[in-house]
Amino acid sequence: MKHYFAALSATALISLAPYALASSTDLTVTGTITPQACTPGFSGGGVVDYGKLLVKNLNTTEPTELADRDLQLNLTCGAPRLVALRVIDNHPYLDIANYTYFGMRLTPAGEKPGYFFLNITQTLADGASAQAIYSMDEGRTWKSASEIFRDELWSVSSTTDHTKPIMVNNATMDLRIKTVIHPTDSLTLIDDFTLDGSVTFEVVYL
Repeated sequence: MKHYFAALSATALISLAPYALASSTDLTVTGTITPQACTPGFSGGGVVDYGKLLVKNLNTTEPTELADRDLQLNLTCGAPRLVALRVIDNHPYLDIANYTYFGMRLTPAGEKPGYFFLNITQTLADGASAQAIYSMDEGRTWKSASEIFRDELWSVSSTTDHTKPIMVNNATMDLRIKTVIHPTDSLTLIDDFTLDGSVTFEVVYL
């Protein structure tokens, strides 16, 4: 590893040498090597399965709200850490400005079958009550929230100060999944179609 950085430094100096008298610039390589990692996971394997939904039981001209489902998001670290989760919608509907909506894979006819959103019902940090917080600016500022927004960073704070994350060894968020199916008269439902909503929670170390 040391030999690699030495070669990189030498290359930078050689390329900048003809301009050294006129101006200069620095290249900095930095990072943190940590023996402790945090692992996220969901109860039930992170799968919400509504089983078979008969078209005749869905609303024709207005959205159908499916029964709420509950999951627990767990974050386990080997030692107390400042950590966050980046929430990525794997099937986003780019024409929907509401950042609380998560999309689903399009039907074979290219139609949007529906969407779901995630409410936070309880947050714990190392067994004590905590507050879910999010950042829209890569961790520079934080706010409390009771819903998960896509494309933002999420962490936990104390119940009294919601402006910064706290160090945690174990954190949990109880999530309530609310799923909505668009009116069936806007969908081409000839063959079986599997609902496919997918969200990635990616660990980010602060």
